[in-house]
Amino acid sequence: MEHIVNTDLGSYLRQMRERVRPEQMGLQTRGSRRVPGLRREEVAALAGVSQTYYTRLEQSQTAHASPQVLLSIARALDLSPDEQDYLLKIGTPIQNPQQSAPRGDQLSPYTSMLVGSLGNVAAAVLNYRCDILAWNSLYRKLFASHLDFDVPENAEQRPNLIKMNFLDESIRSLYADWTAESESNVTYLRFISGSHRHDPQLAELIGELTIQSEEFAELWCRQRVANCIEGTKLFVHPVVGELELMYQSADLQDGNILKFYHAEPDSPHEAALQLLTVDLDSVHLHR
Repeated sequence: MEHIVNTDLGSYLRQMRERVRPEQMGLQTRGSRRVPGLRREEVAALAGVSQTYYTRLEQSQTAHASPQVLLSIARALDLSPDEQDYLLKIGTPIQNPQQSAPRGDQLSPYTSMLVGSLGNVAAAVLNYRCDILAWNSLYRKLFASHLDFDVPENAEQRPNLIKMNFLDESIRSLYADWTAESESNVTYLRFISGSHRHDPQLAELIGELTIQSEEFAELWCRQRVANCIEGTKLFVHPVVGELELMYQSADLQDGNILKFYHAEPDSPHEAALQLLTVDLDSVHLHR
C-alpha cells in the first residue's frame, strides 16, 4: 500500500509554530532558545495530543488528522479564523478530488447583465484563481486601460489580476502601498489553494509566479493565510491622480466572484473615479 504524505500540512504547522512566542500562550521561558517560537512538545501539550503524534504530523509522516485534533492545534497555535479554515482544508482528506477541479469559467447571462449595469462602480467578475472573466469599462480604465476591452472573453489571453499585479509594472505602480497589496495577493492565493489542491491551472499559476517573481516566491514561502473580502485601497492613477476606493467581493450563483470598487459618496475620490468614465480622448478631439 502506497504511503501518503502531506507536506502542505507538515510545513504549514512548522511555520505557524515558529511564529508563536511562548509568552503569547502563557508559557514561561528560561534562558535562550535554539529555535524560534514554540517547541513541538509545547504545542502538543497545549493541544492535548501526544508529542509523538504531533511530531508525525509536522514531519509529514501522518497525512491527515481529525477535525477535532486540528481545531485543538489551531487554538494552540493561536490561528486566525482564516488560518484555521485553511488548516482544516489541508489537514483532512478530500472526499472527491475531482470536485476541486473547475468545470469551466462560464458566465451566466444574469452575471453579464449585472456587470454591464454597474456604470458608477468599477466592477469585474473573477474566478477563484483571479482570472478576469468580465469587466465593465470603468474597471478596465482603472486597472488596465492598455488592454483591449474584450480580452477577458478569450480564454487564452484572459488576464489574471494577481499575475498582472506582480509582473506588469504599469499595474503594480497603481498601488500606493505595493507591499501591502502584494502580501494580500499571496495570502489570498494561499487561502484558496486549500480548497483547490488538485487544480492544475492553479498550480501552474503559482509555479509561474514563483519562477518569475522573487517577491512572490519569498511571500509564498511564509505560508501566511487570509481571505480578501473587503477593505480600502489607495491608488495613484496616471490619469486622475490619487484615488481612495473601498472594495468588496461577493460570491455569485454561477460560482464566480464579483469584485467592485467604489468611492465615498460626494468625495473628491468619487469625482476622480467618475472622471474615468469620461472618454477623455473624445473630449480633447472636440475642443
